[in-house]
Amino acid sequence: MSPGGARVAFQLDRFEQTGEDRLEVAGRWFGVRGLRFVRPALTVQTQEGERSLLAVLEHKPWAAEEGESWVAAFPWKGDSPDPGQAELAVAPSVVVPLAEDEKARRGPGRGGRRTLSERVDESEKRRRRLESEVAWLREEREALLADKGTAGQEAGRLEAELAKAQGGVGEMERERDEALRERDAAVRERDKAADERGAALKERDRARHELAEMERERDQALAARDSAIAEFEDAVRERGEAVQERDRARSERDALVAERNEAIEERLRALAERDAALGRGSGFPAVSAADLERQPHSRLPAMGRADPIVRAIAAGALITLLLVVLLLLKVV
Repeated sequence: MSPGGARVAFQLDRFEQTGEDRLEVAGRWFGVRGLRFVRPALTVQTQEGERSLLAVLEHKPWAAEEGESWVAAFPWKGDSPDPGQAELAVAPSVVVPLAEDEKARRGPGRGGRRTLSERVDESEKRRRRLESEVAWLREEREALLADKGTAGQEAGRLEAELAKAQGGVGEMERERDEALRERDAAVRERDKAADERGAALKERDRARHELAEMERERDQALAARDSAIAEFEDAVRERGEAVQERDRARSERDALVAERNEAIEERLRALAERDAALGRGSGFPAVSAADLERQPHSRLPAMGRADPIVRAIAAGALITLLLVVLLLLKVV
C-alpha cells in the first residue's frame, strides 16, 4: 500500500533468467502516480535460505509510468527461482509479491484475524525489507560520499584552472588589444583596398569604353577595306576588259594597216603598169612594177605631184592613220 492509502498493484509480465548471471523482472505498475521509486530490491526464498538482491544500475532511475512497461535487472547465480517465492520492493512503503500464494488469495485466517505465526512472518518479512532498504541506503550514501569526494576533487581542479585562467587574463587582455590594433589596421587596409578597387573599376570602365570605340573604328576600317578591295577588284576587272579592248583595237588597227599597205601596193603596181604602158607609147623607158617596189619612196612624191588620184589616196591613208592613232590613244 502507498502512504496515501491507495492500493499499489504490480502486474508481472516476465520473470526470467537472462544469461548466466542476471535475473530480469518486467511488468506494469498501477496506483503509483506521484510515487518516487528508489533502487529496487528483490527478496527471493530459496532452499538455501533467503537472498536479498539489489537491482543493477542499467535501468536507473526505474521511474514508473501508470500502466507502462517497467523493467529491473538483478544479479543472480544458479537456477531460475520461482516468482511465487519473491517479493519486489521499490520504495520503503511499496513492497509487492511477484505472484500471490494460496494464503493471500484465501485472505486472513478463520474469523478474519491473522494467526500469530502469520503476524510473525509478516514482521520478519518487514524486518528483512527494512534491512534490505538500510543496506541499499548505506550503499547509496557511500556512492553519494564517493560522488562528493569526486566533486570536491573536481571543484579543486576547477579552482586551480580558474586561478590559472585569472592569471592569464592580463595576457589575454594584451592579446585582445593587439588583436584590436591589428583589426584597425586591417580595416584601414580594407578601406584602402576598396578605394583602389573603385579606381580600378573606373579605369576598367574607361578601358572598356575605349575598347568599344576601337572596335567601332576597326569595324569601320574593315568596311572601308572591304569597299576598297571591291573597288580594286572592279578596277582590275575593268582594266582587264580595257586591255582586251586595246588588244582587240590593235589587232583591228594592224588589220587596217595591212589592208592599207596592201591597197597602196596594189595602187602602186597599177600606177607602175600604167606608167610602163605610157612609156612604151611615148618613147620613155619602161619601168616595171618590181622597180617601183624597190624604190617606193623616190617614186611616190613625184607621182603624188603629177596625179591628183595619188594625192587623194595618200590623204585618205593619212586620215585613216590619224583615226587609228586617236583610237589607240583613247583606248590606252
